[in-house]
Amino acid sequence: MTGAASGPLDGFRVVEIAEGVAGPAIGMQLGDAGADVIKIETPQGDRTRAWAPAVDGRDSIPFRSLNRNKRGVVVDWAVAADRELARDLLADADVVIVDLPELPHADLDPKRLSEQNPRLIYLAVSGFGAQGPWAHRPAADLPAQLSSETTASLGVTGEEPVRVGTDVGGMYAAIYGVQAVCAALWERETSGLGQRVDVSLFGSLIAMRSTLWVALSNPDEWWGFHLDSYAKPPDHGYQCADLPIYFSLARMDRDSMSALLADLDMPWVRDDPLFPLLAADTGGGTGRHAHEVHHLWERGFAKWPADQVMATIERHGGIAFPMNDYARLVAQPQVQATGVLARIPDGNDSDEFTTISPPWEFSDTPASIRRSAPALGEHTAEIQSQLPRREKVGPA
Repeated sequence: MTGAASGPLDGFRVVEIAEGVAGPAIGMQLGDAGADVIKIETPQGDRTRAWAPAVDGRDSIPFRSLNRNKRGVVVDWAVAADRELARDLLADADVVIVDLPELPHADLDPKRLSEQNPRLIYLAVSGFGAQGPWAHRPAADLPAQLSSETTASLGVTGEEPVRVGTDVGGMYAAIYGVQAVCAALWERETSGLGQRVDVSLFGSLIAMRSTLWVALSNPDEWWGFHLDSYAKPPDHGYQCADLPIYFSLARMDRDSMSALLADLDMPWVRDDPLFPLLAADTGGGTGRHAHEVHHLWERGFAKWPADQVMATIERHGGIAFPMNDYARLVAQPQVQATGVLARIPDGNDSDEFTTISPPWEFSDTPASIRRSAPALGEHTAEIQSQLPRREKVGPA
């Protein structure tokens, strides 16, 4: 574990009735920030428990990464005593995260829950929103990506679409979901009342694409990153003698170009027909003519190690970074310095696995990883013993 600090949301209770990526990622981040997150699962468990890769035939790494800092409770919604347990948890909760609103027997109607607990913030997570003809379609990342045009500027023009290689819709929805919960908690300090908040994968992806769409609105010229990324070939960086890099000369004084080319031993480039484009361009992936002169830069970089090329570019006023793969990324001194990698217990044994630390740094109430993901129903008996006895309000 990375620390015992409680975080800025210490004292808030969150009940998570969600599985997959978006809902659990919201609960994870709220838990990282100190909230007491209780994850309710059916006896079958969150479906991500069965995703690959798994360790020793137990729960998957994705499940463990998305469900740290939570206590786990099993509720069989067909059993009256289990429904009573869930009702008591929700009566004490500040927030409930729901992406399974139609669970048989669960009765997760926001209006009923608000009558039971007027201060409850009900966060509904969906694939396509609460209204409209797609409202009841199930949440899935790939359909949300394709239908929101997220894949439009990936891959090669004229070829099949290429998906974003991660659950970007679920993670964007999680970021907006955490923002919404914090905003609703802040508003509750004034009104004293909770409210329903909706967040969708589809809407979150549209919001993240908005700058490109503004640029697409009848441009006078079709160039610049927010336009020509639709038409340029994929950018895999610039190969040096050992590693690929990314670079840009956008901040470099144009008078420094000659000195840069001299230091890289590239006098030959002046005789190339494309030299005027190279000389006028800002270089790198965002340059207007970068795809046309890419091969010239790679020819010049080929004899030098990446560290030397990057140092030369930066000495003349440009910027340059390594194009990291996973192994190079985790070995980067900057990654080590940020403390972004954390070792946490791996399930119920003494082994550990590496995960990503909370992305915030609070000076006085630091976020932290305080517990690993729960085994299925691990804390059911513990939580039952802690709940106060209540008068029944409405149906169980």
